[in-house]
Amino acid sequence: MRYRNRRVADRPQRMCPDAISMTENSSARSPLTSSVTLHSALLAAAVLLLAVLGVVTQLSLDTARRNEVQRALRDTERNTQKLAVRVGEVLDRVDQTTLLVKSLHETGNPTSLSGLRAAGLVTLDTTRALLITDRHGVVQESTSPDVALNVADEDDFKRHLHDPVLGLSIGAPQPDHLNGGWMLPVMRRLTHDGQFDGVVVAMLDPGSLTKGFDHGEAPGTVITVIGLDNINRSRRLDGSISFGEKVDAQKVLQRSREIRETLQPFYSQVDGTARFFTALPIDRYPMVAVVAVSADAVTAGYQQTRLRLLGWSAAVALLIVFGTLVLWRQARGLDSSRREARRAKALYVATLDGSLDALWLMRAERDASGQTHDFVITDANRRAGAMLGLDPAAMIGRRATELVPSIREDGLLNLLLTVLQRQKPMDVEAQAVATSMRGRWMHFQVVPVEEGVALITRDIDDRKRAEAQLADIARRDALTQLPNRRHFEEQLELAAARAQRSGRPMALVYLDLDGFKRVNDTLGHEAGDRLLISVALRLTACVRVTDLVSRLGGDEFTVILEESGTAEDRLQLCERILAQLSEPHVLAGQATVSTPSLGMAVYLPGESLDSLRKRADGAMYDAKRAGKACLRIAASASTAS
Repeated sequence: MRYRNRRVADRPQRMCPDAISMTENSSARSPLTSSVTLHSALLAAAVLLLAVLGVVTQLSLDTARRNEVQRALRDTERNTQKLAVRVGEVLDRVDQTTLLVKSLHETGNPTSLSGLRAAGLVTLDTTRALLITDRHGVVQESTSPDVALNVADEDDFKRHLHDPVLGLSIGAPQPDHLNGGWMLPVMRRLTHDGQFDGVVVAMLDPGSLTKGFDHGEAPGTVITVIGLDNINRSRRLDGSISFGEKVDAQKVLQRSREIRETLQPFYSQVDGTARFFTALPIDRYPMVAVVAVSADAVTAGYQQTRLRLLGWSAAVALLIVFGTLVLWRQARGLDSSRREARRAKALYVATLDGSLDALWLMRAERDASGQTHDFVITDANRRAGAMLGLDPAAMIGRRATELVPSIREDGLLNLLLTVLQRQKPMDVEAQAVATSMRGRWMHFQVVPVEEGVALITRDIDDRKRAEAQLADIARRDALTQLPNRRHFEEQLELAAARAQRSGRPMALVYLDLDGFKRVNDTLGHEAGDRLLISVALRLTACVRVTDLVSRLGGDEFTVILEESGTAEDRLQLCERILAQLSEPHVLAGQATVSTPSLGMAVYLPGESLDSLRKRADGAMYDAKRAGKACLRIAASASTAS
């Protein structure tokens, strides 16, 4: 977008005698007074420049911090997605194993766990033990001898006992008293003849959920899997692993969203350390994957940038001070510097202002022969995204014809190619044929940029509608809503041209109401207005849709009859008009008759419109002189001009 600055000329100042004397007296001031005044001005300028430097420095620091935090959040989001996939895969394998055991058990084909393992149907890569219990919780079979003999007191066992629809349950981490370490029980209900018949239990190593995810991470990074029951299943921090901590999972998810919005860290519920983190629910399982990075690690690069920027700012501040000492003798140079600073500030503010138009930046895409055949979106603002119903980021890297295929047919692609070839801006107004803006008038401006074009689009539909409405108002009679004289003249010229080309007859009818003045004088102007409206409605009903009825003013109407047929057809139409308009009108509660006088002239090839109008008007006045309430047809003009 281009901005055009207007410079306001300085007004010439007139000096009165008092002012002249004051100027003369000021020259007589002591050098000390002048020096103090000048130094005060320079000091004020120095303070202002230092303040601007401080603002710019702070803005730069804020931007640097925001970029560092956003980059870290993008990294944590990728790692969290990987963690969620990893946990899902581990639990999927356990889920498939328990489903296999359940299916064999319930179909009456029990097979020992060792047999399933030998057949390769059960793998224990992340599982310490797999066991089956009876309905009383007594372990009937296990892949490991180092397991409890009865699980009836386990909360998850009781849940499966009383809940027939409960699927796979993931319990809280438990200490392994026999082998040391921790276990994560994953259970599934077994049934026989529809009744509870025990459970199949997979004892997972909870550390396997987060294994390998802390390698290469910054110090202080936490890899966590939390259950929706607010119990920590696995938490890795700097090589150490812990289980079972109480953590509010919903609050973690909420704070993850808040971190995205505020870019501020939260303090851990476990160790109180400030961290940035991303939390994502794990598909199909009541778990949340979390990757948290220490705020100190995230901002370490920012702190270095901050030191460098503060050093540069301090150096610039010293230069400002030194410059102030030098420029105290150069008031004119100082004034020029102030003007430049104001212009720079104005440009800075203008650059930051958002555009009200939709903007796309496109890079030309060329084929093997070097010919441009499409454009790739390289950037787009939010208004452009709203116009296409897409996130601006989702458009980056996509072809223009992919986003809006219709640009090949509606000419917009040709416009882009033309601007790219000519390297000159072009603009056009057209109706949109795609997206949610279909049918709306748009202003398209295309500007050549390096290796492509910029497309600037503005919605001008409201302006176009207003213009069309004003154009319609300018061509319509306010009382009867019929076309007015202006519209009549325009359409008569077009109709005559069509008749000249086609050779089909076109006729013009002039109509005037008999006794209209009497109605106005006796019943009032309001009744006269109602009479005109009634005549307009009846007259419109008498003619064809292709015929044009107009009101020229007062009680005078016209009808343009294109392709009017034979003389008999025209006569029948005029007689129908005469009959309909001669019927009484109910005005002011009483029936009132106001007959019409009609004059008709048939257009002659090559005849001027002025001649046609005069013949029709003359025929109408012949009808009035003949006693009114009748039709007169104009004779052919002796000479067509």
